[in-house]
Amino acid sequence: MTALECVESSGPELEEGNDTGRRPILLASAAAFIAGVATLLNASPAAADCLGSPCCSLASCTRCRYQVEPDRYTCPSGYYRTMWTCVSGSTTFGCGECSRGRDCYTGPFACSIWFRW
Repeated sequence: MTALECVESSGPELEEGNDTGRRPILLASAAAFIAGVATLLNASPAAADCLGSPCCSLASCTRCRYQVEPDRYTCPSGYYRTMWTCVSGSTTFGCGECSRGRDCYTGPFACSIWFRW
């Protein structure tokens, strides 16, 4: 998850009635605020999800291998299958990963996969 950092002005002190010194600080503050909001709106819990899933928030860019159907994906030796569902619009998707941990949150992750449920 992306965190916001506080932005502080390091410019000269403002004098009363001096609008020319205040304007750059206000513009910089507004730009920092907009950048922070954009970061929050575009943040995703996953580091990757480059497989283009609509809602899974996958951790690996490597697509898992599967037999017959994607929900029958296989994991390398020493990895566990973890699965969950997510909904985008009116469609439910299956999400899966191969992880060293026995839950969906514990990596490292060997591969990820998603499919229409």
